[in-house]
Amino acid sequence: MPHDTHPSTSPDPDADGFTVMGVTPDLVVDGGNMDCGTGLLLVIRRAMNQLQEGQVLEVDSTEISVREDLPAWCRMTKNDYLTALDGGDRIKYLVRKGEGTSKWGKPDWGVTLPRRAGGRVDVRDWFVGRVGEVPEEAPTYYGFMPRGAVPEPGMPDYGFAINRKEEVWADNIGDLYEQAKAAQWDASTAIAWNELPKLDDDVERAVCQIMTFLAENEYSALYIPSKFLPRINPQFTEVVLFLATVVNDEARHIEAFTKRALANGGGLQYASAATEWSLYSLLIQEDYFNSSFLLHVLGEGTFLDLLRFCEEHAPDPVTLEVVRRARQDEARHVAYGVAHLKHQLQQNPDNLERLLNAVESRADAIAATTGATPFVMEALAVLAGGGATPKQMSAGVEEVRRLYRTMDQNRIQRLVQAGVPVALARKMSEMHTPNFM
Repeated sequence: MPHDTHPSTSPDPDADGFTVMGVTPDLVVDGGNMDCGTGLLLVIRRAMNQLQEGQVLEVDSTEISVREDLPAWCRMTKNDYLTALDGGDRIKYLVRKGEGTSKWGKPDWGVTLPRRAGGRVDVRDWFVGRVGEVPEEAPTYYGFMPRGAVPEPGMPDYGFAINRKEEVWADNIGDLYEQAKAAQWDASTAIAWNELPKLDDDVERAVCQIMTFLAENEYSALYIPSKFLPRINPQFTEVVLFLATVVNDEARHIEAFTKRALANGGGLQYASAATEWSLYSLLIQEDYFNSSFLLHVLGEGTFLDLLRFCEEHAPDPVTLEVVRRARQDEARHVAYGVAHLKHQLQQNPDNLERLLNAVESRADAIAATTGATPFVMEALAVLAGGGATPKQMSAGVEEVRRLYRTMDQNRIQRLVQAGVPVALARKMSEMHTPNFM
């Protein structure tokens, strides 16, 4: 084990430090009989971290191989190897700290996190010290280094594409991540599958069609954030962690919706080309700002109203619980989207033009499709009407019309909440795809 380091206080050759060529060591370490492969370099690195550029370290060693290995290490690390002196039973090596190591910063020490009731510590509480310094522009050469750590010079450039805080940040991101952790559920055990009753065939078929459509949409909501995750600089770790929970949520929703379609003797139903073209127009977005806006604010925001509609008209407690739990998860995704949009518009009001262009481009891309899929519209009408008789269908169709009005009103409200002017919000809502997402 290395001995304690101590500063040299005297130029006396008989003291721990000594003067040679007019140089007095600023710090002395005893390396004992360690060689450079069994711990000596760790002792030297630790000592170097305590020195400033130009200061001198004395390394005392009884291991003869250090005479060859230490100069090579100095060349590699851009420190200056000065000399080796006979100290009787040991050799005294002098090394001057070079600029290659002087660029290291100082890590935090003594920074404590606040405690919540019961001693709990949340991610939203760690914005202290170096960790709390979220960069406006993050270097790409920090790699996977946790924000707040001290980087060694010479790290590789990872080439992350998303490096500006304003591109991904939301002021409530810490709260959303904590909510996401607390709200995780298991689609195998959280749903009372054994309580699923036998339904009328028309109603069961409608449920299966809706579940097919919901799962189809959730695949897009899983793949899109997954695509952007490796592009986001890890210095925005809260966003990365939250998007990871979004991916997990969507995977669970796909599982739950698929199970519900299969669990009662029905099965997965029809997937329309119109739906797929609509989802494809989301997937091909390469700009994170546009993608987040179209998916989390307009798409999943509309999806929230669809899930609430399914919850209100659920024909059995199992279907109700599946869509209720999914809706609660989706509410977090929408909350991020709205907060992210608000942050963007506060940073740069000119982003309004980008938003409008994104909505118009998507509307143009899917204009040739046939609109809302008839399979889903019929299924929603059967679900809302409670059956497929003419009277039930008539009542159900009216409920679906009400759903569309509600979706429009809520889209406008969310956009205005994020800072979009009312007239522009109405225009964007009107152009949103009739295929919900």
